[in-house]
Amino acid sequence: MRRLYLLGLFLLGGCGAQAPVDIPSPLEIEKLEFEVDTSLPLVQQAYSIESESVCEKHNGRWQRVGRQQQYACILDTRDGGKACSSNKECEVGCVVANSEAVAGEHTTGICLENTDLFGCRAYVSNGVVEPTLCVD
Repeated sequence: MRRLYLLGLFLLGGCGAQAPVDIPSPLEIEKLEFEVDTSLPLVQQAYSIESESVCEKHNGRWQRVGRQQQYACILDTRDGGKACSSNKECEVGCVVANSEAVAGEHTTGICLENTDLFGCRAYVSNGVVEPTLCVD
């Protein structure tokens, strides 16, 4: 009988109430939806934004992009149009300024003006044109 009593106590001990979970209020949830981690690179910031209202709050444009025409937040760069010789010199990327440039050629590029990476572009790396990259 004592064994049954101890077994019952053991089993009932596992049925105790769970520690309360803090459930965020609707106001706290709304605040989280409007926050963007500005320590991330600009492209990651843009793609972490999932609503038009948050996009507009961060001075972006909510528009359809790519072949699938899904909405995304497009953020402008601060260095768009600046001369560059490599992606590391730009917030988003360094692309050829001259549409006549071919892969392997030495050239100077320009920094992309925004976070819209769709389309075909030739990037510049260490002053050299990379093969054209197309993003659908």
